[in-house]
Amino acid sequence: MKKHISGLAIILATSLLATSCLDNTLKDRVAVEGYYTTEAQATNAIMGVYSTLTQFAYHKTNWPMVLAGVEDAMFVTSTGNPASVSNNTLTANTSPVISFWGTLYTGINAANEVLARVPAIEFANENDKNRILAEAHFLRGLFHYDLVRLYGGTKGIPVLTEPVTSLDNAYLPTTPISDVYGAADVDGSIIGDLEYAAGKNDDGTNRLPYYKDSQTEVGRATNGAARGLLAEVYLTRGNWAKAVENADNVITSNQYKLLDNYADLWNIGNKAAAYDEMVFVIPFFRDGGATQDVSLGSNVAYFYCPNGINADGSNLSGNPYGKGEGGYRVQKWFIRYFQDDQGTLGYSDPTKDASTNTANLVYKDYRIETSFFRSFQSKTTATPPVIGPKTAFPAAGPGQDNWGYIMKYIDPQGLNNRTNGNDVPRLRLSDMYLIEAEAYNELGQYDLACQAIDKVRERARKADGTPRAWPKYIGSSNPDNIGRVLSKDEFRWLVFMERGLEFAGEQHRWFDLIRMKHDDATPMYDYMMNTFIPSRPAADVQAAGVMAQRKKTLPIPFAEVFRNPGVTQNPGY
Repeated sequence: MKKHISGLAIILATSLLATSCLDNTLKDRVAVEGYYTTEAQATNAIMGVYSTLTQFAYHKTNWPMVLAGVEDAMFVTSTGNPASVSNNTLTANTSPVISFWGTLYTGINAANEVLARVPAIEFANENDKNRILAEAHFLRGLFHYDLVRLYGGTKGIPVLTEPVTSLDNAYLPTTPISDVYGAADVDGSIIGDLEYAAGKNDDGTNRLPYYKDSQTEVGRATNGAARGLLAEVYLTRGNWAKAVENADNVITSNQYKLLDNYADLWNIGNKAAAYDEMVFVIPFFRDGGATQDVSLGSNVAYFYCPNGINADGSNLSGNPYGKGEGGYRVQKWFIRYFQDDQGTLGYSDPTKDASTNTANLVYKDYRIETSFFRSFQSKTTATPPVIGPKTAFPAAGPGQDNWGYIMKYIDPQGLNNRTNGNDVPRLRLSDMYLIEAEAYNELGQYDLACQAIDKVRERARKADGTPRAWPKYIGSSNPDNIGRVLSKDEFRWLVFMERGLEFAGEQHRWFDLIRMKHDDATPMYDYMMNTFIPSRPAADVQAAGVMAQRKKTLPIPFAEVFRNPGVTQNPGY
């Protein structure tokens, strides 16, 4: 039986680290030295660093909330903080802006405590110590990576490489982006930390275990997670050869596989099977003994599901009425692009209407019907509740709800709004293939780029076990292909949209908008904002999901700018 990182270990480690973590107030930014003397304490300490990942201000809430609001394919109609992100009214004092920043730096400081204290501890097996140190490097690299992408803009962020012990190292100046990413031989840089984590012990074994050797510890970093994150980091930096090298390392390790049925990735009743594709995942589970905000459950099912219950009458989330919030929606233009194959990239047969005739779904990419709701039921809070049929785009029918909803996160057994068992995937094996496709295209190796992207399409064609002829293959080596050779810029667009569909609702889209180019002179974000979306029918674009120049980065918290003379605010805030 697979199990998650022990909740007890997380609680113990969090308590152990409580006096040495950063806080958003000036007083608490001065950390008190942690002190670890035993192997067990070192293990608890690294568990405390891992607990950062499931914090309310990170993957539990802020990650799915904020990233849905800043991308182009989703929008938020909720009130308060979620709406302020989506409609471009957030400020440097908006709660998620502050808590995201503070939580990530708290995690970095906790990792630094481990790196400073653990080397002096005697272990029965030196490689067990090396694993903990490699995990601390991995997590510090991940936290800096997310910070620089969220807040770095074109300037950078402060880089924290030692435990905070006084005001002298509590407020550090901004490090330029190139130095934040650094290089393999630069300790404390993103690449330096991840390369260390992916490295080997003196006896030639990996510092981090392979996935198949650690399946009872879901959520802990593996060699594949370090290599996979390195592939993404190198892709972000435009180091195409290194991106391919690391992605290929994951693919050829034979530790992971693409599930035959894409829908099985989201079956909460069989998460163990999905882990075979998850290169790095943030595990969540239902713990009824904790309050909603600090439980080890996730919020994403309640956020992303529509305001109703499942079409079969089962609950969608742990909401007291079994409903989703219904405020996190998918733009019609985005779904229609695939449903009608508007880019003639082989996603469907546009002559077959599947909006009411479900028999025609076989002419569409299977990922469309498994990523987006077609139907659900409304449910009132009256006693007894009034229940009625609802239809969501791209379907048409009774009770039409004219926008789309992500269908990947459903938990009928959830305990409350914020205590559902849905995991948050960060890297899947399909990421590795699409990283290779993008990088090979940039390297001018078209055939290899086609082979990589067609691996992902091949799985989609398997559907639910009854094979389909959609999506079409891209490479000419497969007879059932799109019938043309794409230019470099066309292939960039293909990868961008393929990632959009494959990872819909998985919080990749905004990062893709920021790092990718439509052509050598035009950032993808600018192309979508100024050209593509204005060309869509007005009825297919919800203005609440406004794109704006300043939404290319989050504002740095006001208190940080006020207190730290080495940090300046991002443009537009």
